[in-house]
Amino acid sequence: MSKLEVFDYIERAAKALDDNLVGFSHAADKITEYLTSKFGDIDATIGVTARIKTRDSLKEKILRNNLYRETSPERLVFEMHDIIGVKIECRFFKDEAYLFDVLKELFCVDLGDGLFCPEGKKAIRLKLNTPQPEYQKNGYAIYRIDGNVTYANENYNFELQIKSLVNSFWSEIEHKLIYKNNRLNQFDNLMKQMLNYTHESLSGIDHQLNLIFNRMSGNAIVNQQEQLKNMLSLGLNEMFATIVKANTGISVGITEYIDAIVEYLTSASSYTDDMVGEDFIKTMTEKVVDAAHGDISATERARNIVLSDDNYGGLFISLMKWMREIDYNTISIGEDITLSAKFDGTYDEVAKLFLRDINNDFYLNTFFHIYFALERGTNDEDFADYIKYYTDTIMAGKTQHQIYRTLARLSELPANKLPLLDTMQMLKKIG
Repeated sequence: MSKLEVFDYIERAAKALDDNLVGFSHAADKITEYLTSKFGDIDATIGVTARIKTRDSLKEKILRNNLYRETSPERLVFEMHDIIGVKIECRFFKDEAYLFDVLKELFCVDLGDGLFCPEGKKAIRLKLNTPQPEYQKNGYAIYRIDGNVTYANENYNFELQIKSLVNSFWSEIEHKLIYKNNRLNQFDNLMKQMLNYTHESLSGIDHQLNLIFNRMSGNAIVNQQEQLKNMLSLGLNEMFATIVKANTGISVGITEYIDAIVEYLTSASSYTDDMVGEDFIKTMTEKVVDAAHGDISATERARNIVLSDDNYGGLFISLMKWMREIDYNTISIGEDITLSAKFDGTYDEVAKLFLRDINNDFYLNTFFHIYFALERGTNDEDFADYIKYYTDTIMAGKTQHQIYRTLARLSELPANKLPLLDTMQMLKKIG
């Protein structure tokens, strides 16, 4: 039985992409190098990145949008407007508009047909005659500009986006949970509603994080830790509640478990290494000095502010960057967890109590599925880190007799109560 012609078309288009991948890569490098040179030193910019559409993504788009009806497969990859995707990532929503204004000032030479290029740089062109930001089908605004670049006498199309950290993160979540996940169709209206709630929560996070950065121009960082914990808890709860619903078809409350994970993330996880760093200190110092209108005395005060408090802004940014890389379709809520981590002494006793019910209790199982998705090691490494954190927290400063009493009480608890913060506080107090 012969296949439809469209499949031959798709394979030929994928081969054309493979055959010209070196050219696409050089073109992408040319764009990112230029934009990095112009935007890299702007305080609002986090970075400039580029990606080339993968074979699988190309195939999906051809079928989804009936692109095989438009041109030959060999030319399709050159005519597709987003075969190369370029992103200027910034901190906050407000920075998107600012960087777009900078972009318009930079691409100021009118070449006609809506195309503009920088002075003396005709090889890179942007179509700036369309209103920005655009509004997507989901109703959210996005700065998305078509462009093309000439490399080795060939024109390569690209799509440039300007996205805040939160918007960038949101796009990845929406893309992975909805755009590429046909399983969610059965919950379509509910998923859309829940994702809208998630977007609203993330918008609040952007506003709150912006406030925290701005507050650093004062004499102290007021409640920075608690504010960031609240923001993380809100965003993670909204997102993972959606994933739990998508996997099980049942809405369950996971707020207490998210709070316990956030406590770990902000106190003992791999992200705590990113809380204070020279780049972040430099950035924060410059912000405070700018706010002080060049007051030299503010420089030392700014550095002291950053160094005297745990800086959770760096942790938050690192966590969000990692979360964009997670494949949310692989978070197998409701499925068994297999672990082979080995422990000694008290750590082993505590680990056994968790392992006893990790595949028997839905909430304990869900807690670890979420936890493993968020930490950056292997499941065995992350489980070992968690057991050490948990044991050290509840056993700190105790005698051997007190440790026995604590283990005895721990063994009596329902499995769903084990990871909760209230449980840990109760166990800490056992003397």
